[in-house]
Amino acid sequence: MVATEKSSWPDLYEQVVQGNLCAGCGACVMACPRNVLGYDDAGYRPVNVELTTPAGQCAHGARGCDICTRACPRFGAWELDGDVALHGRERQPDEVFGISRGIWLVRATDPDVVAAGQDGGLVSALLIWGLRNGRIEGALTSRRSRARLWDAEPFLATTPAEVLEAAGSRYTYSANPLAMRQAEERGLRRLALVGTGCQAAMNGTLQARRVNKYARRIELTIGLLCSKTFEYEGMRRVIEEHGVPMADVAKLDIKGKLLVWRRSTGDRVDIPLKELRAFTREGCLLCPDFAASLADLSAGGLGQRDGWTLTIVRTPRGADWLQGAAEAGAVAVRPGDEDPAAIALLAKLAAKSRARVLAPAPAALAG
Repeated sequence: MVATEKSSWPDLYEQVVQGNLCAGCGACVMACPRNVLGYDDAGYRPVNVELTTPAGQCAHGARGCDICTRACPRFGAWELDGDVALHGRERQPDEVFGISRGIWLVRATDPDVVAAGQDGGLVSALLIWGLRNGRIEGALTSRRSRARLWDAEPFLATTPAEVLEAAGSRYTYSANPLAMRQAEERGLRRLALVGTGCQAAMNGTLQARRVNKYARRIELTIGLLCSKTFEYEGMRRVIEEHGVPMADVAKLDIKGKLLVWRRSTGDRVDIPLKELRAFTREGCLLCPDFAASLADLSAGGLGQRDGWTLTIVRTPRGADWLQGAAEAGAVAVRPGDEDPAAIALLAKLAAKSRARVLAPAPAALAG
């Protein structure tokens, strides 16, 4: 499936960026073959950086370049495109959290990985196993910002130590695909992508629209269950209003509330999510994909038993990675139906995100 001859940056800018559908994932910036798209970190938006070209125009697009529209996971019928590319069919109405090959509870077996990870350490365990076995050379992920405590920034992890550095959740947004630039500079071609649903959707759109340069480089996509992220300054203000300086934050989690652990005492401070509502990132307000439905594996901390990651296997290569890591002893795996409350919560949250009011999808792609 390819973009029509007239779909280029002006269409993407008008329909997605100005249409408030932009998730800020950075896929268009990553894929731009002319390097004329940059990223506005403050606005979480792609921007045209050609000095002589207006924001909504592109000299290369005028000559037929359409790569940015083909890479974008919010342009056109992206969900249908992705489902057909990955599974050969459209999802059914009852598949509220997407097409699945099975649901599991997974936990890393290495205590250091569990300690560094957010829940059961699945993501870190898989990445470390993949690096040690040569399946990947690096992972496009995020880490805590060097400039702003508990903000997130794109990060290329190429060693087990760097994977552990990237572990844990921040709840602010990082356009992880932008770490591809670091991978290209270092000549790395076998990569994993870890990201929220809007980023993981690239797994489907890159393949559906034949953006082969990058589709071939991503060996595994792990999608993180996500209902929203927050603007950093707003989140910081709320946390500090509850008496916790950002320098004293040891860990963050969301379990119906924002949970903040103090580094100095180990105490936990619970903050109602309604206090953060005003700081929800704009790109999250229209996102229908809590369950990261176009990933190879989707994972999150919904389990009612602490220390296990609820994991949805979606594609053959996702199943192959999980089976390989389990057979190697890197992870322990249990049937997901041992935690029916977690699966029910997954369905509830996925249905809630899909019920969000969406603008009509622009009809810009043709088969």
